[in-house]
Amino acid sequence: MKTTIAILVTFLLLTAAHAESTKDATATPIAGINDAAMASSARASKIIGSKVYKGDTSIGSIEDVLVDLSHGATAAVILSIGGFLGVDEKLVAVPTTAIRVDSEARFTTDLTKEQLSNAAAFDFAKLK
Repeated sequence: MKTTIAILVTFLLLTAAHAESTKDATATPIAGINDAAMASSARASKIIGSKVYKGDTSIGSIEDVLVDLSHGATAAVILSIGGFLGVDEKLVAVPTTAIRVDSEARFTTDLTKEQLSNAAAFDFAKLK
């Protein structure tokens, strides 16, 4: 009797697990999220820390990403420029339109070190 109950419970659990695993295969996708959208996207956690180049010269690294909450879009990246091991570094907000990704998946910009050095420092305290 215990064996029969154990077999029945196992069967029910397997049936439920199979139903759950096939649920995703028949799920309705959300508009705008498809394989093409995923293939051209990157996680913010993977972007943060990436170097940004002007030509072959690294001019800074991405410290953070700002999202415009009213539009649900990336507004800017915060670049860390100058300094060594966090000493004397400066944070600068750069609009995403000034940053590109080249064919080798490197972040590039036409901004110079001088332009970034002369830009106003970014202050996280100004965010809401």
